[in-house]
Amino acid sequence: MNIISRNPVELVMTAPEPFGALLAYQVRCRTTLGVLIQLLAQSKRRAIIAAPFIQSSKALVDGIVADAIQSALLHGVNVDVLSTGQGLEVFEQNNFDQNTPGKLKLYQPSANLENEQKLGSHAKFCVSDGESAYVGSANLTGPGLLGQLELGLLVHGDIAHQIEQFWDYAIEIGLFVLVL
Repeated sequence: MNIISRNPVELVMTAPEPFGALLAYQVRCRTTLGVLIQLLAQSKRRAIIAAPFIQSSKALVDGIVADAIQSALLHGVNVDVLSTGQGLEVFEQNNFDQNTPGKLKLYQPSANLENEQKLGSHAKFCVSDGESAYVGSANLTGPGLLGQLELGLLVHGDIAHQIEQFWDYAIEIGLFVLVL
């Protein structure tokens, strides 16, 4: 486990300015964007990202999250992303280098494939190698990562492994479908 912590569970938040830094400091918690970047950076074999809403923003397509994903791919990490068809368009339009040791795989909930009006999954999480995971309310949008109040938890160990197992089984039973 690369994230340094004495706690098996840590509070994570996005808070709007002017409250963000002060609020995070006062309650001794991590920021959502910082945790997502660190989870991607520490991954050695696999990272899983799930959010029903993903949009182009400074934090994603042209910014630090995209850079972290590209870096993970370059280091041989396989990155799985789950979102709606509309959310996945951001990844299809991005210029991620596909000639990397790691592979980017895009998944869509089967219910959303059948009917784009259905989300099929409202879960938001990011897992690093089944060792650490963020679970919370933040979507991969500008407001979700930078501008509105969002809360989540960073978990380590057995719970993170259980989330990775859930992911694998959801793919196995067809709840989530590989689209690219």
